[in-house]
Formats: sequence, structure tokens, C-alpha cells
Amino acid sequence: MGTIVSAYETVIGLEVHVELATRSKMFCDSPTTFGAEPNTQTCPVCLGEPGSLPVPNKRAIDYLMLIGLALDCRIAPHSLFHRKNYFYPDMPKNYQISQYDLPLCVEGHLDVDVDGVERRIGITRAHMEEDTGKSLHVGTTGRIAEAKYSLIDYNRA
Repeated sequence: MGTIVSAYETVIGLEVHVELATRSKMFCDSPTTFGAEPNTQTCPVCLGEPGSLPVPNKRAIDYLMLIGLALDCRIAPHSLFHRKNYFYPDMPKNYQISQYDLPLCVEGHLDVDVDGVERRIGITRAHMEEDTGKSLHVGTTGRIAEAKYSLIDYNRA
């Protein structure tokens, strides 16, 4: 190996999204029934209407702590939700509530067997953030570039 190549270590990161099996969304009482008619499981909170205030789903926080314990994470004594501001058509509020900067679960690991050798995979964080809506691009391929028009379902937002 050349000196430049040997001076660096290859690190591969993965971002894994998990949908928690809760009866309501992360920050409101709207249901999470899969397959419901588009835009029938929304409320002022998940649509970001003025004056509406989010309330964290305790069951989702409990699930996150269980995930953190399963990954041998350190459970932080406190966490913080903040707004990640950006505009996408499938994000009705133009921000996403997230724990990214101060997550509840940090510094964990997952031990896996690779050809008889145990390998430890480091886990930087496990955190919660709300989901976006679902975009459907109607056209020849279903891709946005060829779409005749787009539809948005805010049921999961």
C-alpha cells in the first residue's frame, strides 16, 4: 500500500431509520394506521398550523430507551428536541423536530459474528425525529424528472 492510502482508515457509516409501533405519531394524537386514505390522519400539530404545540409521545421515548439499552448505549440524563429547518414539499411545517444534536442514546455498540470472529460495531447515537410526508410522482416512471404532477400524503408527517 502507498503511504497516502495507509495513512487513512476506511470508515463506513450507516443511517438506519426505524418506524416505531406506536398508536399515534411522535408529537400529536393523530393515528398511525398503515394504508389509510391519504391525508386522513393529520391534525393541526402535524401540519404545523399556527398555535399548535407538539407533545412528545411517551411510548416512543420508552421504545427509544429500549433500543438504546439493547445497543448498550449510554442513556443521557436529559435530551433536547430542536427544529431542523428546511423546505421540502413533503414537510408541511418546513421544519422537522429532531434530537440529533443532543440524543437520548449515545456511545453504544452491536457485537456481530463475522465468519467466526466477533466484531464490534460502534453506535454513535440513537435518536428520534419525526417523519416527512410521502411523495408520489405521477408519470411514466414514477420519478420526479418525468412526472406530470406530484401528490403528497401527509399521513405519516
